[in-house]
Amino acid sequence: MRCLSAMLMVLLAGTAPAQGWKPERNVELTIPTSPGGSNDIAGRIIQKLWTELKLLPVQSTVVNRSGGEHIVAYTYISQRTGDAHAVGVMSTPMLVNPIEGRTQLTHNDVTPIAYLLTEPMIAVVRADSPIKTGRELVEALRKNPAALSIALTSTGHRVSVGMPLQKAGVNIKGVRMPAFKGGGETMIAVMGGHADVLITSVSTSVPHISSGQMRGIAVSSTTRLGGALATVPTWQELGYQSSGSWKGVMAPKGITPAQIAFWEEVMRKSAASDEIRQYAEQNQWILEFKGAAETKKWLDEEFVALKTIMTELGLVRQPAN
Repeated sequence: MRCLSAMLMVLLAGTAPAQGWKPERNVELTIPTSPGGSNDIAGRIIQKLWTELKLLPVQSTVVNRSGGEHIVAYTYISQRTGDAHAVGVMSTPMLVNPIEGRTQLTHNDVTPIAYLLTEPMIAVVRADSPIKTGRELVEALRKNPAALSIALTSTGHRVSVGMPLQKAGVNIKGVRMPAFKGGGETMIAVMGGHADVLITSVSTSVPHISSGQMRGIAVSSTTRLGGALATVPTWQELGYQSSGSWKGVMAPKGITPAQIAFWEEVMRKSAASDEIRQYAEQNQWILEFKGAAETKKWLDEEFVALKTIMTELGLVRQPAN
């Protein structure tokens, strides 16, 4: 019996490593936007942590695949079925696009790995703008929907500003909301006087607010942020609700439970590191880690909630699948 027990332990010890999985070649991290935006910032920080913390046994690279409000990148990941060496950054458009009718591709066509952080959205104006707070913006548009133009880049931005406008009884269809390809273009439009208000992520607004060129008038977080944004009121304290953006990591469909477990642990260690906490503080991110199963459950629930909000805002062009 002792001999048989010893042999069994040896066999079990020999098979244990085979139950796990590790990447065997270069890992490619796809970012769904062009360089410079908040998704690019988050993705490059994630990849940098993989290297600095030695979380991967292989090299990794970052590739920007922008276009179609993230559809190009999400489609690319969805087509790499079973390839655990291809992962990508996902954010709000993953849910918004199919609801809006832009694509039939949903979060069910990829494998959610982790929810990492929430990034509040902020409404900003030029420093010399007569609009001082989000309440003044809402009241001006309630009286005359065409009085001011709001520059943005995505439907997620429309949802963020649309929620307080709707509650105030603003005729949203009458509000001018020109859409731009990237955050840089929207910033130039507002700074140049071609638009009055900019809806953007807090991380991209900090340099311009810190320099005194722009002023924040409302932020979507539930409590005030710190640093350069400490004086910016929240939509909630102004009597309204709003929404922010979120960032997570996905992989293709068809990867194994062991591969999911590997990537979930990598992202868990990344989210728990002192390094990402420092980045979060600098970029005004709110760290909220969720594992693979919890992220999938959250995506299912958020899809339903967003569909209701977007229908009320008139942003659903056709029934979502």
